[in-house]
Amino acid sequence: MITIQTPQTPPSGTFGAFRPRPAKKSQLPVLIIAAAVLVAAGAAYFVWFYQGGLSLEKPVFQPAPPLQAIDQKIIGLPRLSFEGLDGDFYKSLKLHGLSPVTAGSLGRDNPFIPY
Repeated sequence: MITIQTPQTPPSGTFGAFRPRPAKKSQLPVLIIAAAVLVAAGAAYFVWFYQGGLSLEKPVFQPAPPLQAIDQKIIGLPRLSFEGLDGDFYKSLKLHGLSPVTAGSLGRDNPFIPY
């Protein structure tokens, strides 16, 4: 039997020689590090937010101080007076136009058609 050997040439075609893609590196270590950073940041935020360690108790707020004399005077101010609306000047104003105001037709039915 006769075997004819041809020289080894890379295959060629329209897109050039075929080159296999390099193997992808595993992203598992990157994901583990990212998860560890997120867990550490969450724990730090939790401790910082509650500032008393890992306590889930609600913070106790101090009651408001008692009102001073000036505060009680401000609270005791009379209500808003509408006596000015009963004056002669207000009654002499005229109403121009219709009430309630209604909008007529605005714009064209189809703004994309030429004039």
